[in-house]
Amino acid sequence: MAVFKCKKCGYIKEGRCKPKKCPECNEQNSFERVDSEKKG
Repeated sequence: MAVFKCKKCGYIKEGRCKPKKCPECNEQNSFERVDSEKKG
């Protein structure tokens, strides 16, 4: 699974696909993938 973060409000969403709209701030196309999955 990938982790995505809203560039506007910081909302974190886990999933396979990048969200189109933030459920917190309603910003369109504001998500970027972040590398928070650390395995080891």
